[in-house]
Amino acid sequence: MTSSAHEMMTSSTGLSEGMLTASTLSFSDIREVTGHEQLCIGFLHLLDNIVLNLPDRMVTKLVDSILKPEALVVFTHHHCSAMRTASTQLLFTFLSHLPESQREAFLRCKCFHLLANQLYQHQASEEIVDCCLVFLFGKTFVSKQYNLLYLSSATPGHLEKLCIVPLMSLTVQCLGEPRLACRTLSTLLDTYKHILPMRQLLLSNGLVEMLCNLLMKLERFTNRADADDYTPVIDTVETFLRKIVTCSLTEPGFLSMNTMLDTITLFSYADRKVINGSQLIKNALCAIFEYAVTYMQNQCMRSSDKTDTRNYLLSMAYCSSVSRNLTAHHTQTADLEHEDVTPRDSDIRDTDDDQVEVMNVEQEEVVTRLRITLRIAVDFVIFREASDPVSPTEVRFASLLVVFLLKSVAATLERWQGMPSMWHGSLWTAREYLRDELSRLLVGLLCPSHPLDLQHVVVSALISEPLCRELLSGIVNNTLFQTVTVASLWMLANEHGGTDEHSRCENAKILLYVLAQTDASLILSESTVDANQTLREWDSLLAQRKAEWLQGKVLSEKRILQNFRSLTEEIMGHAMEVTQAVVASQNLQRKEFFEVTKRMRREKAERDRVWNQLIISLTHERAVWLDELRYPRCWALDETACAERIRLRRSCLGIPDRFMMKEYKCKLEPEKLPPPLAFITGCEETSGFDSMDLLHTLHTNERISFHCKCMNVTVFAETAGELLLGENHIHFVIEDFSSATNIQGYAGTRLNSQHVCTSVDDLVEIHKRRYQLKDNALELFLLDGRTFLFAFNTQKDRKAVHEELARHNLPNLVDTNHLDRVQKQWLDGAINNFEYLTQLNKMAGRSFNDLMQYPVFPFILSQYDGENLDLQDVKVFRDLEKPIAVQDRSKEQHYVARYQYLKEEYDRNRGSQRPLSMVPEPYHYGSHYSNSGIVLHFLVRLPPFTMMHLKFQDNNFDIADRTFHCLQTTWQLSSSQSTTDFKELIPEFFFLPDMLVNEQGFELGVRQNGERVHHVALPPWCRNDPRLFVLIHRQALESDYVTRNLHQWIDLVFGFKQKGKSAISAVNVFHPATYFGVNVEAIQDATQKLALQTMIKTYGQTPQQLFKNPHPQKSVRATFGERVVPGPLAEISGLKWGTYVGSPALQEPLVVSRHKYQTLIGSFVVLPSGDVCGIGTSETLIYRLSKSKAKSVQVGMLATLSWNHADNLIRIRQQKNGTVLNLLRHDFHDKVTCGAAAGGYKLLIVCGDTGVVTVYRLAYNERKLCEMVVCDEPVRLYGHGAAITALCISDAFRICATVDASGACIVWDLNRLCYIHGYKAHRDPVLAVSISETLGYIASVSYTGSVGSMAVHNINSKHIGTIQTEIAICCVCFSTSLEGVAINVIAAGMQDGSIRMWNTWDLQLVRQLAPSIAGSPITCLAFSSSAHSLYSVNSDGCLFIWQRLGKSHDQEEAAFTPLMHS
Repeated sequence: MTSSAHEMMTSSTGLSEGMLTASTLSFSDIREVTGHEQLCIGFLHLLDNIVLNLPDRMVTKLVDSILKPEALVVFTHHHCSAMRTASTQLLFTFLSHLPESQREAFLRCKCFHLLANQLYQHQASEEIVDCCLVFLFGKTFVSKQYNLLYLSSATPGHLEKLCIVPLMSLTVQCLGEPRLACRTLSTLLDTYKHILPMRQLLLSNGLVEMLCNLLMKLERFTNRADADDYTPVIDTVETFLRKIVTCSLTEPGFLSMNTMLDTITLFSYADRKVINGSQLIKNALCAIFEYAVTYMQNQCMRSSDKTDTRNYLLSMAYCSSVSRNLTAHHTQTADLEHEDVTPRDSDIRDTDDDQVEVMNVEQEEVVTRLRITLRIAVDFVIFREASDPVSPTEVRFASLLVVFLLKSVAATLERWQGMPSMWHGSLWTAREYLRDELSRLLVGLLCPSHPLDLQHVVVSALISEPLCRELLSGIVNNTLFQTVTVASLWMLANEHGGTDEHSRCENAKILLYVLAQTDASLILSESTVDANQTLREWDSLLAQRKAEWLQGKVLSEKRILQNFRSLTEEIMGHAMEVTQAVVASQNLQRKEFFEVTKRMRREKAERDRVWNQLIISLTHERAVWLDELRYPRCWALDETACAERIRLRRSCLGIPDRFMMKEYKCKLEPEKLPPPLAFITGCEETSGFDSMDLLHTLHTNERISFHCKCMNVTVFAETAGELLLGENHIHFVIEDFSSATNIQGYAGTRLNSQHVCTSVDDLVEIHKRRYQLKDNALELFLLDGRTFLFAFNTQKDRKAVHEELARHNLPNLVDTNHLDRVQKQWLDGAINNFEYLTQLNKMAGRSFNDLMQYPVFPFILSQYDGENLDLQDVKVFRDLEKPIAVQDRSKEQHYVARYQYLKEEYDRNRGSQRPLSMVPEPYHYGSHYSNSGIVLHFLVRLPPFTMMHLKFQDNNFDIADRTFHCLQTTWQLSSSQSTTDFKELIPEFFFLPDMLVNEQGFELGVRQNGERVHHVALPPWCRNDPRLFVLIHRQALESDYVTRNLHQWIDLVFGFKQKGKSAISAVNVFHPATYFGVNVEAIQDATQKLALQTMIKTYGQTPQQLFKNPHPQKSVRATFGERVVPGPLAEISGLKWGTYVGSPALQEPLVVSRHKYQTLIGSFVVLPSGDVCGIGTSETLIYRLSKSKAKSVQVGMLATLSWNHADNLIRIRQQKNGTVLNLLRHDFHDKVTCGAAAGGYKLLIVCGDTGVVTVYRLAYNERKLCEMVVCDEPVRLYGHGAAITALCISDAFRICATVDASGACIVWDLNRLCYIHGYKAHRDPVLAVSISETLGYIASVSYTGSVGSMAVHNINSKHIGTIQTEIAICCVCFSTSLEGVAINVIAAGMQDGSIRMWNTWDLQLVRQLAPSIAGSPITCLAFSSSAHSLYSVNSDGCLFIWQRLGKSHDQEEAAFTPLMHS
């Protein structure tokens, strides 16, 4: 239901804007009926037949319980004509069978008016008009001729007769079919004529307004090819108006005449509101005036002899004949003596052939009505808009009015012989008024603002009048008439032109002569200047009178337009009530339907999720249902942004095999087949359970506190959708899932999940970001390592989201936006160069989610050839003070000259007419050191960036010689050999060796020298080993030279040399489209605007400026006790071993603490606070962090979980009170062999002798006695074929490694709880496993007899090396010093009680700590968080704490907390 009432019942505003504007009428309503619409139409017809055959009492029940008539009114607003007809027919059928009480309720709601409003929104059809007529009269009259006698005798009931309201609204909408419109209008006209009770109903419900609106819409059809088809409609409207005038003038009293006066006022208002007026409206007004006078005249002379020549000369018929002659021959002087004045039958007959009304009024009232009519008619003529074109009808009517007044005034000058008629008596009574109106009309028409045609018609009419001299004598005493008439005639008499103009001038001169005879005081020698001045004064006076007249008209119009205000307001109120009631009913039904659908989808989603999880668990490479033909053979970078993004996972590339080398094309074979067990979920492509988890969450009853439109920006795609903030979760729902771009992983899982669902509590960092140089984005960092970049439409939306997130209590949120604090940490040595650059990139808005704002790192080395590399030699490093493009000083002048040339061009155009937007500001470099092309250039070998590179290069790899193939060549091009290539590096050069290897076998082409592009050519000094190159490169970044000079590069990229005069001096100015502040919206030219937007998306974006002053230099200080010791690689000099305990650069550490415990220590747990705890052999530790007032990290909850109890329960012991409680029951058939907690407490991972890994989700609940609850069902991971012997968790990389008695090692994903990869580490049972928190290396140990073996793999299961020992290795751990400033070691506890250490680079032994107690094996090892302490325990329960020799300012005290329980 629309909110506004029908146009014919609108308020003054609605009327002026709706009814009285020629709005475009659409005739494209007829369209093909859809299958759903056909079903609905058939249902409505069926329901109509049912109601027709039901008893009335059952119809009442049907209305009360199922369907209400008001709802059917709403249904009639439908684009389908058949639907509207069926709904209307059903509504009328209902009404015909309703009891009186329900009919009255229907009428009280003004539902017929609401129905009219609904039907008015669409084009009418013959069928729906028939529906209304059958309900109104019992039969239709449109499609065939009808019996007028039947219509005259029709007596519609109180309910049925109100159907005339929708019928009137349909009449206006019938104009698409003129014959239908004419017949419908004729039916209304006959109803008005012959059914007297319907007249007032029609008028009170907008009949006049409907006719006016009809003419306004018909105006558009007058210039069409089929305009003649609409002539009958126009004629019928005029006939209708004549009938309304007749009825208005029939009854005595002034109130009865109001209908005609209101009609005239309304039509005048409509004409004035249309630009250049409405010709049809003007014609209608002329017809109303003419017919009103004609009717009164005929009624007054009905008892007189109409054949009397005197009566005929006073008739409108005779005046009309004279006016026609004048308008056709206004240049000729008529000769009354020779004109035939004999009355003709056609002239004296009644205008309305079938009129039956007789005017029963006295002569006094006739005079009053005549005066009112003539006054309005004269006002209509003289106050017409000068800008409106004059139509022949207006000229004829003006002539008619002049002639009529002349004849009427002339009649009062003659003496009437015999008994005068009422009309003659009325004229005699109004003689003074007639003279005034004639004077006003003549003066008004002779005004220069009126067209010359009207002026000459006046002159011709006066000359044609035999009593012209007498008439002028009667009105010449009017001074205004004298002055204006003489001036106007003077101007007309002095026109110069052709024959027509000459004749007109003669007429004017004759009239001046006549005026002179009437009054000798009139001076005929006025100059043209005096005449012009007089006419200008008259124009001004006439404009003033017109303004006063308009003011009075406005008051009358307001009264007319407000006639329906109360009705309109009442209808609008009922419309709102009906709409709300129907909407509420629909919403209730829709809610029930959605609830059922929601439940079904939720159940299906949950089923699919469980099935997918089961399929993934049982079909991977180490599972029982492995299908090798379908199992993916390619790897892609995992989206998990952990400490360093180095994890890979199985993936389907989705590219043609032409992009693969011949020997690698077999890798794409599984992609041609559907995923394994796809038939279970009912589709070939199993939807990822990430999206299902989101769908499941969205269908819960979580309250959404805020939502807004935004885009989820990733390196893969920019996805539009909506961000929803709930009480506990953040959701991002895409608008069009079918258009989402996803990189498919194994079993349908997506590497890039377009849907987002995460817990609010998992937020770690929130950063404001820019997107495409607009400050409107927000980046969220989560506990599990994922990040999301959302770009909003406005800054207001971003601010609202940021404030809404701030209202939540975010327990894990870390405030990292303190630039001064981070800078101080770097200067003090608390963080290294890599961490500092990472933080600066983050604070400057660089993001791994936006290729155009990808983190930027500097080129460090300048030597990529030679067998050796000395990191203490400054010559092997680039000049960090200079931009990368001017490392060769000879190139600097080239860029300076370019800048100077562009500056001159820019300055030259400042004073020209050429827009400055077409001339960019001067710059040194036309592109940037970092953009999407550069990132994809470096990562071309690493999916999914490979697929993005293909898209970037129009579905091809780049030219082989341009492809990243050699580090030495890349350095030379960027630093010296090219003037268009000046790229810096990306962070992956310092931690991701996989980017340098074409592991997937992509066909990258052949260079011009015949060399195939495959792996990246590496420097000889790294032994062509990508792993070693990354490690050495990381050391180079942390070298003393870089540390001392890094501040200069920071000044260029993030600091004061980024822009301004300092940037110009440093030769560091880039294209202006790369800087923030470019106003794209200010550019008017569409081509220029598109070009600038393209530049912003491709050139690159300068980071946010962090420093306005020179960055302080960091001093390099020597570590206490550190010695210069050769590194593990002979080719590299100047490597740093680090200062961890046991470092070869330090002296042998000492035992600073020794203590023996009665309960054996099973393992150590290093807490984030720095504390080290010892727990028992069948225990693990869980903890929850909290923030102190100083925002330091503290452990708020600490508890141990224990297993291997007789009842197979896992119990929890709170450390604050020692209370032991049951937490959960593990599978009784699976004896627990080991367990550990991830994320502090969120995941409990339990392994058993069946080889199953069981994961329990835990949640903190302070209201519980044990403060922990188990969420959801446990997740079981399958892959081991033997009892699991040990596991290790890495929160930094979000993985878990488990080993078993068969020698296998499997790596699990803690984010998705699924299999990543596995390998056969040993032939014998594996005893222990450890993961490096800095490198992601996995070390597993085994032994056969007395011989020990340790296998080392990287996080992606690539074998690094194996260490064999003569005695058994009992335990293993990694040192935790920061990479780059240290070469970490693998520490192993030996069978003989000693501790051995091997470096992680080439696995060479670097340190052995002698056993303190011979023969007692070391059972557990752990480094502290700073790696300055080493904790070990032997089989006798003795704890040893090792620390490096000597003390320094950063050395920690030994701290240990025993948490073992007997």
